[in-house]
Amino acid sequence: MISCFPDPFPDELFFSVCARFSTRVQYPNKKAVLKELFGKATSTATVEMPSHLLSLISRLLPGHRYTVDCFIDDCTLLPFYSPFLSHDRVRQLREDMSGHGGLALSKRAGIMASRVPTPERLRFCLACMAEDKKLVGEVYWHRLHQLPGVLVCPSHNVFLEDSHARRDSARDILRFAPAEDAARILPVRPLDLSEGRHQILLRLARDAFWLLKQLGQGSDLHKLYNRYLRLLINRGLATYTGSLHVEKLLDEFERYYPTALLNLLRCEFTGADQLKTNWLLRLARPPRHAYHPLYHLLLIQFLDCTPEEFFRLPTELNFFGDGPWPCLNPAAEHFREPVIPEYKLSSRVRDGRPTANFSCGCGFAYARSGPDTSPKDKFRVGRMISFGPAWEAELERFWKDSSLSLSEVGRRLGVDTLTVRRHAARLNLPASRPAGKSKPLKRAARLKDTNGLTAHVGKRRACQVKWAFAMWQAPKTTLKALRRKLPREYAWLLQNDGEWLKAHSPCSQRSARSTSGVDWRKRDAEYAVAVRAAAANLMNKLGRPIQVTKTAIGKALGTITLLRQQLSKMPLTAQVLVRVVETREQYAIRRVRWSADLFIEEGVLPRYWQLVARANVYSLRGKPEIEAIIEAALQQLEATLLPESREKVAS
Repeated sequence: MISCFPDPFPDELFFSVCARFSTRVQYPNKKAVLKELFGKATSTATVEMPSHLLSLISRLLPGHRYTVDCFIDDCTLLPFYSPFLSHDRVRQLREDMSGHGGLALSKRAGIMASRVPTPERLRFCLACMAEDKKLVGEVYWHRLHQLPGVLVCPSHNVFLEDSHARRDSARDILRFAPAEDAARILPVRPLDLSEGRHQILLRLARDAFWLLKQLGQGSDLHKLYNRYLRLLINRGLATYTGSLHVEKLLDEFERYYPTALLNLLRCEFTGADQLKTNWLLRLARPPRHAYHPLYHLLLIQFLDCTPEEFFRLPTELNFFGDGPWPCLNPAAEHFREPVIPEYKLSSRVRDGRPTANFSCGCGFAYARSGPDTSPKDKFRVGRMISFGPAWEAELERFWKDSSLSLSEVGRRLGVDTLTVRRHAARLNLPASRPAGKSKPLKRAARLKDTNGLTAHVGKRRACQVKWAFAMWQAPKTTLKALRRKLPREYAWLLQNDGEWLKAHSPCSQRSARSTSGVDWRKRDAEYAVAVRAAAANLMNKLGRPIQVTKTAIGKALGTITLLRQQLSKMPLTAQVLVRVVETREQYAIRRVRWSADLFIEEGVLPRYWQLVARANVYSLRGKPEIEAIIEAALQQLEATLLPESREKVAS
């Protein structure tokens, strides 16, 4: 049983709690701490989302107050991700953290699939450390400081600093690094709150901190989309039907966030066709899967909202109030009763407002524009679509009733007298009504809907001829130009003959373009330089060597997909990659030299197996070039180190 497990401090990372426990027990073996905490020496010291929490709970002394949910909600980074994941995925993540989730945790949370990298090292705030030392007597790792995209401390308005502790090092995954040992003494870098980029970073940190305080169990991704659509509509960046004003959205977004800032956050737009594939447009369209929380925070801030305000927004886009909606058929027994369960949002927009069609089972259908501003709007009819058999039966009954004037018939049916007369002709009712209550219907009106060449058919023919003639005159015209030239004909055909209009309209110019207009020659030249520079940076990076591979270069540039899928279009970049990518042997030679340099710094003359172990070249032993470099390194070490250093040779 564990008798000295420390109580977590405010906003303390679970990794940090375990690190303080490790400092207390002072076990000489790293794996001994893991076995003591989780019952398995094969566990790892995970920063983001630890697992085996139920095993830890079972090993604490009886009477403790901890639960798995307590650790997850207060000491891990899951609350940062969960508001933007589905309920099922969050539930599965909690089960994995409770049990033996391991690698599945990063996959399910989308950490591994995202282009937003996790920080390479644990980070800290110098002001927070001084404050923690004063208040609780110890320094510790804060959860907030380890989140992707959080580069500043919102409590002290200073930049965060990188510690010596690496998060992904193979040597450190078995060790809980205490903040006291890994932190560095550096000058404080305060924010300049008059600088727009610093204000954005500070707001991101505050928004991320709010997320950490929520006990979210996941979200419905379509409800997230509905909230975004509501805000985009209010900004004039989307229509009520969900269509985005793409160019305007991208222009305003890029004016709000400087390119340098998006590059710093690794949230820049990439891809062969940025108008279709960038993360902003995917987030603002109906969701197919979850996206990184940093993307959400950037979009929420751009829409002038905080996460707290965002999650309070209605989750449904009820532009026409809450259903059901009334049937407005005066001839029906259920007149004005809420019997229409749903409406259909029309593609037509009137004066920038949404339009919906309401259809009742009695056959009565109407359309009206929104959004509703009062309860009375529910009983407003904008345009009739169809009257239905019940209404037509009442018209026939009233028409034959000699006691009713034509005006009274129209009043009872909710239409004007002209509409009454026209529908009477359509239904082949008698030309004149009994007792002379109305004038005989003119023959032209009677034939309006019965003759083969009705006014409706004539109107369709006239619009079609004008539309087709305009296309014949200008074969390369666009749909937008035709709409401007023939607005009435376009509106009539769209409403009454949409299929014909679609078949006889110009092809979309956007879809006709072969690509997004990418200048591949220019891009090839730029990426050839960038790949060469990235390879040099990887070669010269401090610490344990990193193999220079296509994936490593792509990760450094944030263009892994581009280098994998579009390399055939960039021959110069492909040639540079062939020259700079390392083979296994070349990488092993660099590791041997790096290990030899470390032994020189330590003043230790290693044995053959010690050099091989530090360089991790077991699998390549026996190869002539590797054996030659090992032998040369040992000779260099012997020639460089002082004779006294031989006393330091490890036994």
